[in-house]
Amino acid sequence: MSKMNMNTDVPSAETFPVELDRLSKGVDRILERWRGEDRPTKLTLLNDLAAAICPGSNWGALKARQSKRTRLPVGLNIGFIPPVDRNAIERPARLAEVKNTDNGIDLAYLVEEIRPLFGMQHAGDPIIGLELSVVEGNGYSEASIYAKLILNRGGALRIAEAFASDLEPVVAQLIYDVIQNLNSIELYPVLAQSACQALRIVVGPFDCVLSIPEFYGRAPDDGYASQGVRVLLDEGDTPSVTDLDLALRLASAAAPHLEQKQFAEVGSVRFRLSQPLMQVWNTVEFSPPDSLDDRPMFWIPDGEYWTHESDDYLLDKNIWTHSALGEPLDLALALINIDDPDVYLKVSLSPMPKRSKRSGRLQVNWRGGFYRDFQILRIREGEPVQELRLDDQTKERFERGFIGWAVHEGHEVVEDKARTRTEALIPRDLRRASQHLSQVDAIMNGADPTDKELLRRIREGKGGEQAG
Repeated sequence: MSKMNMNTDVPSAETFPVELDRLSKGVDRILERWRGEDRPTKLTLLNDLAAAICPGSNWGALKARQSKRTRLPVGLNIGFIPPVDRNAIERPARLAEVKNTDNGIDLAYLVEEIRPLFGMQHAGDPIIGLELSVVEGNGYSEASIYAKLILNRGGALRIAEAFASDLEPVVAQLIYDVIQNLNSIELYPVLAQSACQALRIVVGPFDCVLSIPEFYGRAPDDGYASQGVRVLLDEGDTPSVTDLDLALRLASAAAPHLEQKQFAEVGSVRFRLSQPLMQVWNTVEFSPPDSLDDRPMFWIPDGEYWTHESDDYLLDKNIWTHSALGEPLDLALALINIDDPDVYLKVSLSPMPKRSKRSGRLQVNWRGGFYRDFQILRIREGEPVQELRLDDQTKERFERGFIGWAVHEGHEVVEDKARTRTEALIPRDLRRASQHLSQVDAIMNGADPTDKELLRRIREGKGGEQAG
């Protein structure tokens, strides 16, 4: 019997070094042999391995952690990213978290997989960045197959279309892989909150991803900091100062070359990080339901439990369960500079009014009402629940915008709590209808939320001067 040629020369200690690339290749071999409909994805197996090696981690986080211990900028084209023009027109940039999903790919994995590209050249020019794009589907985001290389030619930045026939095989493979990875990341909330139909996605030799909104119609007001460039990060991650500097330098240098309308007449631009309101949350006693997610939840007084919409009590009491309050919550928070994604409205609701079948018109309060005294809570797994606390002036502005847009959208404000029949936890609507920002801003400044004609003109950019 012949012996198997097996390497037994391994350390005798309980732990020994693991090269993640070798684990990845081992998973490839497993999948080659795996047959059947229940065949998992490679990333699923890699995430399982990562969790076994380091509990609480996924593959992208594990690779990023390893790279931060061992990776030096040697061999990357970092030195070719141009310095920022300090005299350029300033535009806002904002950190933005991307929620992790169980079945998707995280940004850390995408960034780590594409990193070798930025130590290479194309047609003799160092590659310092890659531009991709994400377009809107029907309620989802989709990565385009088209990509552009951002190059440095003799100190000047240039853009080259990434046609497969013009690329070295390894470059083409890296670009194809990053497009596939981008397609597996839930970016629709970023797309929706940018009030556009497409995002330019820029990656480079840094541990974050940039998104630049592409506007086909009228661009949002430059004063809305959350509508500018976003530095995308995995939920809970924090970028280094070095990574932020490199990312914003590349975005500033590349933006005038990306053929976007908002930069057509701008000679040079400087993206500068703006800071949202941060120190506005205080710990509060509240036990959120275990099944809380991105859907509204409702309290059933008879059984004393929280539930989603499918409950006879809610039907019997004529409660509007497809709550629209998440949108005014998001718009009003954005306009007072609060970006936190894990925010919920805790509010008491009254029933929808009985509607005559003969009437073809909706009543002004057709979605029912909500009690004026409500709470804004931040609920994050593993952290204490916190309540939003604002100074009087900011609170008044927020409530004017939130309540005003809720009334515009068919709710009424209830002064008598006895009229309410349930409490609700309604998440901030991360799929923001950003085209309404100017209207909610006008309501905050005194516009009548029931004057639909005025608000229509404001949305079209024709009536803002009448808002006061």
